[in-house]
Amino acid sequence: MTDMLVSSTSIKSIQNKVVVNGLLNDELFLSENGNIIFHWADFFETCEYIKQAIESQHDLKQDFDKKEKVLKRLKLIPVWMKGQKQVIQTTMYNLYEQAILNRFNLVSNLGTIGQIELSFISSTGPYKSMPISECFNKDTYKDFVMVYLLRDKLPRRDFRLRLKSKVLVQSGHNQSMVSLLGIEQLTMSGILFSINADEYTSFLSKQTEIKFLIDSAVLKKSIGKNLSELRDYLSQFAFNLFYSSRDEDSIVCQTSHIFVQSSFDFHINNKIFLFVNYEHLKGVAGFDINLLKDFVSHARFLIRQNYQLAADLKLA
Repeated sequence: MTDMLVSSTSIKSIQNKVVVNGLLNDELFLSENGNIIFHWADFFETCEYIKQAIESQHDLKQDFDKKEKVLKRLKLIPVWMKGQKQVIQTTMYNLYEQAILNRFNLVSNLGTIGQIELSFISSTGPYKSMPISECFNKDTYKDFVMVYLLRDKLPRRDFRLRLKSKVLVQSGHNQSMVSLLGIEQLTMSGILFSINADEYTSFLSKQTEIKFLIDSAVLKKSIGKNLSELRDYLSQFAFNLFYSSRDEDSIVCQTSHIFVQSSFDFHINNKIFLFVNYEHLKGVAGFDINLLKDFVSHARFLIRQNYQLAADLKLA
């Protein structure tokens, strides 16, 4: 039987589950427009499945070997970094590795966000002031992460879903200040939002409490569906997944409980990430915070089930 794994490119319904053919970059779309997706690298169980599948599936093994070979070529590209007291010679491979492992401050005392002096010519320059992240290719960075996960060089994630959606956020006197927050991820422990840095500075950073709205009806109706049904249901919401303006969908949190971090490619998108743990959220007007956790748990169950079916089909 044809080797099977999850992909965004061809989706088939088998016994009310979605099983598909694909390679390492493929994602599982939980809605047709890709507003909510899953990638195998976002769950430790599916990481292990892919790791094992590479040993037996030719296309996967070929894809993995190709990515690893391309990454190793970066060791041949020299880079010079000028610090306050010294010039450090390294390679593009090492820059990616240190950024992914978050070791810049330990190795060279040079950060990834601030401007530093870089040269790709020689130790004497010319040098250009830029964030290290500006040197990175987005797809190469993703390949690095995937390879390092499969080589057990990075800790594996519990579980997360990636989203492209906006929700209303209100704050200020009588909740008179209104804006939009992007939902980037739903995880087992909390929600990752995003907002433009200028808007964050002028708006949210000055608040002590914010209220945002997430459609509780969509969450409720999603729980209990199989993977094919869930995909069909969520595909109804073309560009407003989880968006609501109803008071009964209100959730509040203290801004002191929000973990704030700039995006890695901040110099390009000027984006700020905001992570808030479920335990620091409070439902208003009857909103049950457990709905968020139950939705993520159900999605995790469905995806685990899907990959297990893929493994069973392979052995059949």
